[in-house]
Amino acid sequence: MHQSCFDRPIIIISAPRSGSTLLFELLSHSESLWTIGGESHGVIEKHRQLNITAKGFASNALDESDWDLEINRQLKNDFKAALIDNLGQPYHDDMGPVRFLEKTPKNSLRIDFLNKVFPDARFIYLVRDPKENVASIMQAWRSGRFRTYPGLPGWNGDWSLLLPPNWQALRGAPLEKVANFQWRQANDHIMTSLSKLPDERWHLVSYHDLVSDPQGTTQKIVDFCQIPMDDSLSKCSSGKLPHSRYTVSAPKADKWLANYPAIAAIWPEAQACLNKINHLLTARGMRPFDTELPTPPKDIETPLAPRTADSAQQGYPNTPRNAPCPCGAAKRYKECHGKLA
Repeated sequence: MHQSCFDRPIIIISAPRSGSTLLFELLSHSESLWTIGGESHGVIEKHRQLNITAKGFASNALDESDWDLEINRQLKNDFKAALIDNLGQPYHDDMGPVRFLEKTPKNSLRIDFLNKVFPDARFIYLVRDPKENVASIMQAWRSGRFRTYPGLPGWNGDWSLLLPPNWQALRGAPLEKVANFQWRQANDHIMTSLSKLPDERWHLVSYHDLVSDPQGTTQKIVDFCQIPMDDSLSKCSSGKLPHSRYTVSAPKADKWLANYPAIAAIWPEAQACLNKINHLLTARGMRPFDTELPTPPKDIETPLAPRTADSAQQGYPNTPRNAPCPCGAAKRYKECHGKLA
């Protein structure tokens, strides 16, 4: 396949539960962008040398050492075969080079590798307030909907979402500590990799800005990507954005406060990474995230939840079958963790 099939691919990178699906679904409406319809897990990980099983479940990370000419050729052929436009129509060779949009949270650990595959790629770095982000990761673990590695060897249970390097040190740790580790590792890897690239290769987006001003944020993105703000994209970004396909429960203001004690416990560990993100935001004239936690409301209630991550998906003993599931997934127990148990 001729390399010109892909012209400056656009790759969204972020920590898990940062809103990358929301952003991907919004940009997918552009008449100028092509996707594979979803995330690239299957495209990348069907190749044994890139699969986590071949790496002994060390992590989801890939770097330049995982790249060679043959895997480069195979991946581009695989992506090309799956390309569809905003109306779901497949790509044909006679269409020439197209702008490919990709989003997979594991890519936070794979930027150096992806830069070898697509040396002209443009990266959109999406950041979210760690209070909200870590709380959302915790909710995802509790929901049982994001089990990436059931029965992960060496973990004593199922693992959810991103698998960063050195995850083994978290066995038996509180769920909030695991969630914070995933948030920090993703962002630290992203910032380290992006620091090697010219500034014109990447663009910073705040989740808060995306939600509060979707059209203004989208305009900045399309300007960076050098694509038009067409009617379809303008219409989709002109009002309140719909929930993404992976929303666990309806967003609401300060939802993270339900996990206030857990967030307070990990807050000191989040500071170094948070300060680096705030430096990037400030340098670009964007509002930094708060470094101080607000005083919790007196009537705050903490959710019923297992203490450790490896027990977060093991069920809730003695819960009535028709009662709301304690995981917070807005389902009855028999339809959620009761069914899984």
